[in-house]
Amino acid sequence: MSQQLLEEMLKKPQRENAGADTNLRFDYQKNWAFCEMIKKHLEGADYLVAFEYHDDVVFMAPDDDPQTVDFCQVKTKKSSSSITLGFYLARAKAKEGRKPSILGKMYQNFDGIGAGHKVKTVLVSNVPFSFCGSNSCAADLKENDIEKIKEKLTNEIPDFDEGRLSNMHFLATGVSLDAMQSFLMGEVSKLFKTELGEGHGINMHAWTRLVQDEINRKNNIDSETISSTSDLKLKKCVDRKFLTDTIQLVASNQTRAPDMALVNAELKDAGWSVIDLMKLGKKISNAVSDYTNPTNGDAQQLKQRLEHLFHSAVPGTLPEFLTIALSQVETLTDGLSLYGEKFYFLAFAVIAFNEEI
Repeated sequence: MSQQLLEEMLKKPQRENAGADTNLRFDYQKNWAFCEMIKKHLEGADYLVAFEYHDDVVFMAPDDDPQTVDFCQVKTKKSSSSITLGFYLARAKAKEGRKPSILGKMYQNFDGIGAGHKVKTVLVSNVPFSFCGSNSCAADLKENDIEKIKEKLTNEIPDFDEGRLSNMHFLATGVSLDAMQSFLMGEVSKLFKTELGEGHGINMHAWTRLVQDEINRKNNIDSETISSTSDLKLKKCVDRKFLTDTIQLVASNQTRAPDMALVNAELKDAGWSVIDLMKLGKKISNAVSDYTNPTNGDAQQLKQRLEHLFHSAVPGTLPEFLTIALSQVETLTDGLSLYGEKFYFLAFAVIAFNEEI
């Protein structure tokens, strides 16, 4: 396989990209991409999705040797009012000249990708466009809007090619900022029913969080550190196989949240306060998700360390194990700062004890 498109993506200079400017916007961007992955999955399509690599989200297909690439820029606003074409063509003042417009930045995605590959740019909005429908191509807009785009982009981009307008698209999701998480869970429900059937009884929220965590990690890896096509796939991308494998993993995983009634009774007898028991209880569900997530290398490392501690210390009771573990928390969480928080660490240790007895 040639890997030609991936090689071209690798050589293509990263344009300046501020990324998601708020947590809410990034959550929307991430969950929209997640929904699109599920849609393609249900259609039986192949896909390779990169995050914060040349643009917010990049969809490629097929995953083994991509020939098509869609560069997606996700824009959101809190109000439901529509957005004008002028907003996407506006150029703010800079120290020298003017900054690129939104459509100008998107046009740059066509550069550096050779002939033989199908390239699209997609401007995604959570609110309607005032100048077109919810799924439109720039070449199909009203004549005066097409002329406006041509005029603005010709002034902005010296080698502007109006033929590219047929590959520039506008997509309005129709899903508000506040509704996206609920919309995502509806799509996840469809996926699980298709993959596992009705009445599967699997914790869809745990699986959803697993995938979201993986997308977060891929998003946060600096694109400038990617030096090979294998790096690109491994560090920045999620594919169809990942979704399939993790669904089967969750379906077959025997790790379940421990019976907290029994845990609380034993810890209470050992002198734990009601407040500490409540703090522990709040951490259990997230700890179970991390404990069962094979893609979370830090969590898997802590899991292995606690398993080793259990077999070396041979504790007789849960309180005894937690006391031993807490006395060694700095060593056990060395290099794993996320898990150094006391009650999150203890929740993880409770699960490890529950799995090993």
